[in-house]
Amino acid sequence: MRLLILTVLASLLSLSAQAYPSMASHYEAHRSVIYFAPTKDEHVQQFLLETLINDCALKERDVSIMVVTADGFTSPNWVEDVFGLKSMFNRYKVLEEEHTAVLIGKDGGEKLRWGKETDWKEVKQTIDDMPMRQQEMLTRTSACSA
Repeated sequence: MRLLILTVLASLLSLSAQAYPSMASHYEAHRSVIYFAPTKDEHVQQFLLETLINDCALKERDVSIMVVTADGFTSPNWVEDVFGLKSMFNRYKVLEEEHTAVLIGKDGGEKLRWGKETDWKEVKQTIDDMPMRQQEMLTRTSACSA
């Protein structure tokens, strides 16, 4: 009976892992910007507002946005459940008392890192300079005006 229960639990965990198995496979589908902060303060609010302003350009570049704060706020809400706050801060070597953003490419590698304020032109240009993005631009028409 214990073996059956363990097998069922292992299967459930395996299905959960396959749905979102690891950071690396998560990034294969898209790029990510992860914004780390101590709390959901004015810098986080500004970052989230700017993501809305840049929504078309971010979608066109297959960029997902995540926000993680040391005091427990995450956006989207599932980030903590899937990755864990401490592991996110540790994985990207971010101090909990700092504001740090990280651009992750489709290959799972870190492409750019910055502080409180985001230079969206630099982020978009960094993405556009990536070889994979160069190929995407050859096959896709831009839906964005800028």
